[in-house]
Amino acid sequence: MEDEKLPTISEIYAKGKRNLEEMGLERTFPPDSSIGASLRANREYLDSLFFVPKLLAPVTVDTSCAIFGAKLRTPILCSAISQTGPLSGTGIIEIARGVGNAGALMMLGIGGSDEVQSAIDTGVPVVKIVKPYRRTELIYEKIRDAESRGCVAVGVDIDHFHGVLRGQQVANTKLFSPQRTEELRQLISQTKVPFIIKGVLSVTDAEKAVQLGASAIVVSNHGTSFLDFSIPAAIALPRITDCVGDKLTVLVDTGFKTGNDVLKGLALGAKAVGFASSMIIAWGADGSSGVELLTKQITAELQRSMAATGCPNLPSITRSILTEILPMRVIE
Repeated sequence: MEDEKLPTISEIYAKGKRNLEEMGLERTFPPDSSIGASLRANREYLDSLFFVPKLLAPVTVDTSCAIFGAKLRTPILCSAISQTGPLSGTGIIEIARGVGNAGALMMLGIGGSDEVQSAIDTGVPVVKIVKPYRRTELIYEKIRDAESRGCVAVGVDIDHFHGVLRGQQVANTKLFSPQRTEELRQLISQTKVPFIIKGVLSVTDAEKAVQLGASAIVVSNHGTSFLDFSIPAAIALPRITDCVGDKLTVLVDTGFKTGNDVLKGLALGAKAVGFASSMIIAWGADGSSGVELLTKQITAELQRSMAATGCPNLPSITRSILTEILPMRVIE
């Protein structure tokens, strides 16, 4: 099939959303969500960043990278998703297969050992993100299980310390709770693979992650399920990478939807950019093939924009390719 006949990123999103609605899924997914001030501000900030083209010194672009020892063809990852709603059954595994076929990285959230093993069996590099269960020994059990099955990294989702925000209702406060600093330090020290702290939005937490011995952090506000008016991930990102970017691997997610968004995230200091709801939408569009196509289309857009800004590879991407343009106002 010729490239020009492939569905565009927008067409994949539109088809997936329609199909998910037909399945009875009423939740409005990003990137088209208008729920939450943080998501809106994240979108507005990304849209205020413009590229500075460099066209007189053409480059050949390579988007390959290595994250947690896994060799990838793209700096895109599927952020931690869980086997709920329409993804019950084989949904998660189909997404994992599509992600792997596109040469990207897969993160899993809440789920059992069988789900982890089935994802790994597709050949995709898998990262297991464990919720901060009030029963701390359960965290240890899940981390050790993920290690034994061959996950390339593991981590804890700290933005669920105080439960989950669903609309204006808080849930799961009896299931999740904050973990003591020394408990986290011990957990990290006993883990044999790279350890990730997900949900970092402040320089203070980023510095603490370094002190605790984490190998990586994910700058993320978990969409609309964490905290109303939490700082948008894209805005928090450069402050955090300026502080700790040379001390651990910084990843980012929440509110990114295109290859241009990925390039902006990389320019702001992230090593890779995560998509969660977008992957679910792509799965809704065409199963594992939809996920693979979306990831490849996002990567293709990233490659073209890298070429236009004179970036031959990921390490060459710096903040110098961006300029911020404030929203223009009509002068009356």
